[in-house]
Amino acid sequence: MTQLYDRLKEAPQTGVSRSELNFEERARVRAIQVTGTAGLTQTNNPGKFTDVFYLEGEERAAAETFADVNAELLEQVDFTARNVLQTSLSRELYDLILDAAGNRDITKFPTTVVETHTDGTVWIINRNRYETQVDRRYTTSETGTARVPPTTSPQAIYEQQGQTIAEADLTSTKIEGDVRQVLDYYRVAPAFDCDPVTTADQQLAVQKRPE
Repeated sequence: MTQLYDRLKEAPQTGVSRSELNFEERARVRAIQVTGTAGLTQTNNPGKFTDVFYLEGEERAAAETFADVNAELLEQVDFTARNVLQTSLSRELYDLILDAAGNRDITKFPTTVVETHTDGTVWIINRNRYETQVDRRYTTSETGTARVPPTTSPQAIYEQQGQTIAEADLTSTKIEGDVRQVLDYYRVAPAFDCDPVTTADQQLAVQKRPE
């Protein structure tokens, strides 16, 4: 076993030359390398990221190391838009790096995902869209994504509404995008004591339970 492999067993490493590993060791080593995708124009790319090498199964530790050694560059990336990490990495690694970088707090429910970003913005995204369309997560012009600006919150909007909250009620608030995702969040999150209903004019809605 090589000395480099011993170091990789202890923790993910930077500055690795694969030539220092034997054939069997190379087969077990993985890397976080941000290079973009051939044929795609690279936008939202602040510079050259430091590669991180790790052993298979140590993805979370590798993401934490990557976020640490590339902290300054990560601060310059707009993660709500298409970016070079998105086009370089698997969804699993991409999400682990975002978590490690502290750019968001994420809560997953069966049908929706809620991201609270450091600036106070809350994104409520259909879970299937979130997991299969990474580059479309934050597109509010399409169905499946809602944005709640930092000047308010899903909780505040819920409390401001009447006993029944329908799609039309939310379109007049500060929510941008698909308000049905917010209704779905109210439906599935334990913080909101309500039931799903349909209004007389066939709008999706939730009804608050009596206190």
